[in-house]
Amino acid sequence: MTLLPSPSLFPTLSPLVMESLDRYTSLLLEWNSRIRLTGYHSKDQIREHLLLEPILSFFFLRSRVPDTFPRIDFGSGNGSPGLILAILDPDHSYILIERTEKKRVFLDYAVRHLSLSNVTILPALDRPLISPLVFMKAITIDDFLSDKHIKSHTTPPCFFVRFGKDSSDACLPLRSYVINGGVSEWGKHITFSLFLLEFSG
Repeated sequence: MTLLPSPSLFPTLSPLVMESLDRYTSLLLEWNSRIRLTGYHSKDQIREHLLLEPILSFFFLRSRVPDTFPRIDFGSGNGSPGLILAILDPDHSYILIERTEKKRVFLDYAVRHLSLSNVTILPALDRPLISPLVFMKAITIDDFLSDKHIKSHTTPPCFFVRFGKDSSDACLPLRSYVINGGVSEWGKHITFSLFLLEFSG
């Protein structure tokens, strides 16, 4: 297990990235009226609860994680964090694994409307991966490790970034005003947890 320092991050997003994130937010709200993708019902809520963690984690991890690590969002659901990371990080490919078909339909729609050529959406892992970097929000590490497709296609070690509250000592707060892109609603003092765990078994 690796304990991480807790720096302040002040990432600046380009207008193009800001536009893509805003389009993702609008798509999520539109689809959420038809199928339940999130319990958040406003742009401000989605920005605070679904966008800020992936944005901060991307800027925090980008100089700390080898470029060679395959990137997986396990249990992609509404697209956070996987789609957000793919928008921020067009130079890397992201595999979004989502078992529920109607959620995969939304993810596919979002990928096409956001013109993301670096995203593959799958119901289960179908290819071998060595030392993957795995992002999770609603899914647990135990869920990942017990998945039969994961067991047959991944070679440890696996590296996990788990979003949300966690009681582990490895879970440290990051505080930042975060966004310097002209969206005043994002200028809040946000606190969240980033949990990085290395699994070598």
